[in-house]
Amino acid sequence: MNPPPVIVLGIHDGHNAGAALLKNGKIVAAIQEERLNNVKNWSGPPVGSIKKVFEVAQIHPSDLTTIGVSGLLRTHAPVSERPLQVKMYEKFAFLFKGHRATRWLVSYLHKFRKFEDVQRVLRELGVENVEISFIEHHVAHAASGYYTRPWENESLILTLDGAGDGLCSSVAVSEGSGMKRIASTTAYNSPANVLYSEITGYLGMKRWEHEYKVMGLAPYGKDGYCLDRIRSIVRVDPKNPLEFENTSGRYLMQIQSKLQKMLAGERFDNVAAATQRHFEDMVCRWVEAAIGHTGRARIVCAGGAFLNVKANKLLREMPEVADCYFYPAASDEGTAIGAAFEAYRAYCLREGVSFRRDPMPPLYHGESFDDESVLAALRAGGLDHKADIVNDPEGAVADLLAAGKVVARFSGPGEWGPRALGNRSILAKPDDLKVVKKINTAIKQRDFWMPFAPSILESRAGDYLVNCHFAPYMIEAFDTTNEAVEIIAALHPQDMTARPQIVNNWNVEYRKLLEDFENKTGIGGILNTSFNLHGSPIVGSPELAIRTFEHSHLDSLVLGHFLLEKK
Repeated sequence: MNPPPVIVLGIHDGHNAGAALLKNGKIVAAIQEERLNNVKNWSGPPVGSIKKVFEVAQIHPSDLTTIGVSGLLRTHAPVSERPLQVKMYEKFAFLFKGHRATRWLVSYLHKFRKFEDVQRVLRELGVENVEISFIEHHVAHAASGYYTRPWENESLILTLDGAGDGLCSSVAVSEGSGMKRIASTTAYNSPANVLYSEITGYLGMKRWEHEYKVMGLAPYGKDGYCLDRIRSIVRVDPKNPLEFENTSGRYLMQIQSKLQKMLAGERFDNVAAATQRHFEDMVCRWVEAAIGHTGRARIVCAGGAFLNVKANKLLREMPEVADCYFYPAASDEGTAIGAAFEAYRAYCLREGVSFRRDPMPPLYHGESFDDESVLAALRAGGLDHKADIVNDPEGAVADLLAAGKVVARFSGPGEWGPRALGNRSILAKPDDLKVVKKINTAIKQRDFWMPFAPSILESRAGDYLVNCHFAPYMIEAFDTTNEAVEIIAALHPQDMTARPQIVNNWNVEYRKLLEDFENKTGIGGILNTSFNLHGSPIVGSPELAIRTFEHSHLDSLVLGHFLLEKK
């Protein structure tokens, strides 16, 4: 008789909250709370996600084996929920530069961790007595990448983000089925926070959200004008190159007055260019030092800083790096899966159960909607009489794209992580630059300098990308060939790099759409950007998809087998 499956719930109740389910080490559901409540970067209890993952996976909560929760402390908790000690830490962070003081503080503050809302949901589901393990933030980041890596070889596991549980980075090596940490950097010394996020704020954008805009702006500027001054903020620690060192003497927003003086009179694009250049240099030196110290050349990377696809490109191209894997849900939402894997491994070791894992999985872990649900949403919006039923929605989208229409596609299960990978996407013909202005101004309402990205058929990737390999997650950048003029609207307009989704049989319907488009146009890729308006999360329901369609200048919307067009 086969033993019952090991079912593990992973929860992240901080910044970019969400929940995930594992079944015998396979990811069977994962949803971000923002897709359910339509609040971007939701920071709080993932009440809806915890319930929804059981529905998506068709698993009854009573079958749950154990629970892993990401974080000894909550990340980016609302100010009203922060205990006095946390507020004092933010003011006197310079007292907690070292590891010993930081560990003491995190251990102490863990006693005050808010968890009542999550416990209430667990009671409603009847699983309040299931074992709960709190997994340290950077362990959860490391686990999310390490247990989904595409190889079995020894690995070097790297994490880097703004901060979590008092740390901003970690270096670990594979050991048996698990990991062994050999170095870490305290939050006070975070290059992501004291450099990138504070420059983001200095440039008038939102910290912890708009860093990608600084990265997109960087190719327009010249880094040489203020690079030396930018370098004075933070560096790789010369005494211990597996760690970073804050050399500014300030922490977080306290650094703004220094930036105002240091960068007075500098052009915003040159500031962005110098910031990106220094960040790339630091990360490459850090990784080079870690490889030299450990002798491990296959790197696994996770944490929000690895959403910087330009830095990832340089890491991939380093001669010291034999192979690399960037966990696609690199920021905090991904820690729900990491926490689940850590709790699962601990259970397997304790119970003598075989540990399994899900290497390099597709990311379509979210909610699906059948045609009946879509029709109900159309009726509620008074649009059912305007919608056409199409037997071949992929072919219909290919026709519309070939005719120059901008089409939103809402089909199949939702994607996990920050990227829309075809199922919750706005799509366009990629060879016409006029479409960039249309999408930026009339639909996405976003900054003019920001690039789009291409979805490219696997069979055509070598035609468009230099030294390409299978990159399905939009988390790596590539130089492009001359033939990439066919997808020019989906490239960075300044340096002509691409952040591609290479499409294979992971998503058969979306691959067919691209193949149909290729048959009509000869072009092996399309422009793909997330289905949302600027400042809103990727749409998570048919109702929201319809509302976004109505409040934008999208030409068409495909919802399953239903097609809406603006005449």
